[in-house]
Amino acid sequence: LTVPVWDLPTGFTADDVEKPAAEFAERLATALASDVPLTPDERRARGGLTNRQVTLS
Repeated sequence: LTVPVWDLPTGFTADDVEKPAAEFAERLATALASDVPLTPDERRARGGLTNRQVTLS
């Protein structure tokens, strides 16, 4: 399970990011529904993420 996490700038509220989050959800749903093979760049990016631990700070 991957959960996106955002660090909001000072003065921002959840309401301020609701529209961008909804737009992201649409793009994510489209990407997840796609059955088009990954490009070589996309395969390299996926490999880079699966072969290392990502630490958020």
